[in-house]
Amino acid sequence: MITVGPIIRVTPNEIHINDPSYLDAIYAPSSVRRDKSEYQLRTLRIPTAVGTTADYQLHKKRREALNPFFAKRNVVSLEPTIESKVEQLCQFVADHVERSSPVNLSDAFFAFATDVVTNFCFAHQSDVLADAARASTLRKNSNNLLLGIKTNQHFPWIPDFFESLPLSWSKPLMPPGLIDMMELSTKVRAELVKIMNEKQTEDGGKQEVSSQQDKRSVFHTLLESPVLPQVEKALPRLESEGTLLVLAGSESPAKSLTTIFYHLITNPKVLARLRAELDAAPAEASWTQLEQLEYLAAVIEEGNQLSYGVTARVARIAPEPLRYKSYDIPAGTPVSITTLCVHTDESIFPDPISFEPERWLGAEGTNRRRYQMAFNKGGRKCIGIELARAELYLATAALVRRFDMSLFETGPDDVAFLHDYQIAMGNLDSKGVRVMANARKST
Repeated sequence: MITVGPIIRVTPNEIHINDPSYLDAIYAPSSVRRDKSEYQLRTLRIPTAVGTTADYQLHKKRREALNPFFAKRNVVSLEPTIESKVEQLCQFVADHVERSSPVNLSDAFFAFATDVVTNFCFAHQSDVLADAARASTLRKNSNNLLLGIKTNQHFPWIPDFFESLPLSWSKPLMPPGLIDMMELSTKVRAELVKIMNEKQTEDGGKQEVSSQQDKRSVFHTLLESPVLPQVEKALPRLESEGTLLVLAGSESPAKSLTTIFYHLITNPKVLARLRAELDAAPAEASWTQLEQLEYLAAVIEEGNQLSYGVTARVARIAPEPLRYKSYDIPAGTPVSITTLCVHTDESIFPDPISFEPERWLGAEGTNRRRYQMAFNKGGRKCIGIELARAELYLATAALVRRFDMSLFETGPDDVAFLHDYQIAMGNLDSKGVRVMANARKST
């Protein structure tokens, strides 16, 4: 029998350490320099966004410029934007109840998350939730695009070649998901150009335009940031930033919500306990009030744990030598611990595949949060974590309070981690998590 230690050399220059106790050394806080791997960042082909910035110092500047917009205080101030979409999500389900037709929750949550992140970040508004067919198409296209992500990483010359061709030649050969991404970039660019033009007008004109806007775009924050040099405010750079914000902000909350509701439906005792807690809370509870509900918080943590976040290796590179037990790791070595290895470590998460929100309660639950990797850790953790949390709390509370649901032609493989394409994917032929819903009976 072969005994394998905790360290595996996964490429000639990269190692993986299967030991969650070493997480804080790899995914260090923002005060400690950690670079990302250029090789791994090739997957997304959006090189100038904060999430795909390899260099520590450049990432620090880009993130510092975005921090005010994604701070919890700003999310709270824009909570009505989220709440309006929660209401529309509930109406989406109610329409299916009226027609006695199955609801595809995977499509609904993808549309909801796409609309929220778009409407939160930009002046132009998205309404994917208004069109169930479009929501389904966009989600399937997004999943299919992710299936090619390994090709981008290992054979970058293939997308390089297609990008070198005239668009009239390459577009007919593009997967639909890539065309969707190009259309998103076009909308982002149009808004950015408009704001840049406004910034060039005299102060009086600028103030007049600003006063007519319903909300500020994330681009106002970036263009006005004293942290960013002028080169960082160039159109192509900011276009990439806006595009990645939507792509990342759509997938993760949708995945968590889908996972949460599948397991709530299949675990009636968990659902009953959650409903009892919600029924005792104010009917119009805000996000910050919902955060105080211990069992709701535990359900959301468990949903995040079983949705895994980014599942690919996300290495960090330390400029100094690292020491792991008796091993010396040379400076400049990419080192990672995958979310899967952490979230299925039975010494931290006993019976890790089962849905057990109770594991997040009490002192042990508080300590276990150190190993929550759904939004990554340290100075490079997801910048939109507060926005995602607001979505999860508000949407989960509203749907649990209003609807009874049962699964429709849906099984465990529709939410299981069967394939790794940057995110966890279940059966590749899955139609999504589908349910039959009814208005909840009064209690």
